[in-house]
Amino acid sequence: MTQRFETIIRSRRLRMAAAVAMAATALWAFSPYVTSEVGGEAYVSAPLIRIASPIAGMVASDLPAAGTALRRAETRLMVTAHGVDTSALLALRGEAAALAASLALTERQIGELRLAGARLSGRSRAFGAAAQDRLGASLAAARDDVTACHAESAEAVLQRDRTETLAAQRFATFTQRDRARAVAASAAARCAALAGRAQALDIEGRAAAHGLYLAGAAMDASYGDQQRDRLVLRRQELESIAANARTRLAQLDGQIAAEDLRTRRAAAFAALLPASTIVWSQPAARGTSVAAGGSLIELADCQRRYVEVSLPERRMEAILPGARAKVRLIGSDQWQNGHVASVMGAAGRPDGAMVAANPDHDARALTVTVALPPPVTLARRCDVGRLAEVRFDRW
Repeated sequence: MTQRFETIIRSRRLRMAAAVAMAATALWAFSPYVTSEVGGEAYVSAPLIRIASPIAGMVASDLPAAGTALRRAETRLMVTAHGVDTSALLALRGEAAALAASLALTERQIGELRLAGARLSGRSRAFGAAAQDRLGASLAAARDDVTACHAESAEAVLQRDRTETLAAQRFATFTQRDRARAVAASAAARCAALAGRAQALDIEGRAAAHGLYLAGAAMDASYGDQQRDRLVLRRQELESIAANARTRLAQLDGQIAAEDLRTRRAAAFAALLPASTIVWSQPAARGTSVAAGGSLIELADCQRRYVEVSLPERRMEAILPGARAKVRLIGSDQWQNGHVASVMGAAGRPDGAMVAANPDHDARALTVTVALPPPVTLARRCDVGRLAEVRFDRW
């Protein structure tokens, strides 16, 4: 059995197969360096989002600790102010309350003036109807007087003519004739006066039908109409005051809303923490005081994580933005597809952005940033800081 095993070991075919296997293994291990450009030092990094406090106050006790994964966006109370000056807000609210009370009083007065105007309008209509009825009755009586006067005047004329006839025949004295003439003239004058009075009453009646009341030509409207006109002027004045008050109240509402928002913002600061981020650090401890502009927490944006790799400067012409790359984190067997986001020369100046991982930069190396797809899970701090192997297509 031992001799047979030694014969198999010393077999030429076995030795040739072993040599070929070793050569194939060496070629397989060296092939990535032939077909791809393999990066040197590479590590995973991500941009940082710093949240600073716009107010001075006390840091919230439930501030998320470093390493907390935020899978969805949420709003957190960050800082509570020690004290807020609300005197301006109180002054605006006091002015608004006083103006609202004044507006309510003005509107009540306008309503009362409308009711008083309605009552005066009713009184004016009643007065007009009564005045027309009175003038109609007076006109009818005056016309009756004129009719009666005409009858008396006709009788006086007959009596005068009879007396003059008798006087001509010497049966009546001249005194009786003169008296008869005077009675007839007096009756004619009285009838003319009554006719004039009836005509005046007719004119007043036609004027009253149009709302004009002629009382010795001293006025053309009733007392109710005159009072109603004064009430209309006063109501228009109050309506102008009410309109100005409403405009000022609308302005005060806007100012109060703005001042209330400013006061609430000054009283507490709440921030919207974006999704798919990791709380990287917490410069301000919970329950401590922080000044305005002080940093509260720093978030690593896992959605924009990338790999920064160093290459020899002579590869500058071969690596272009947008080129494909394969990335494998050290300790993992899975290759991820990425693309070149930026290329910076050895003497290039960094953009100064806050990053989660940033080791010393080699002054003689080309820095290439390779964008990675978003992580499936936020565990292990999005793999920020892990070393990686990066391969670029050579052809």
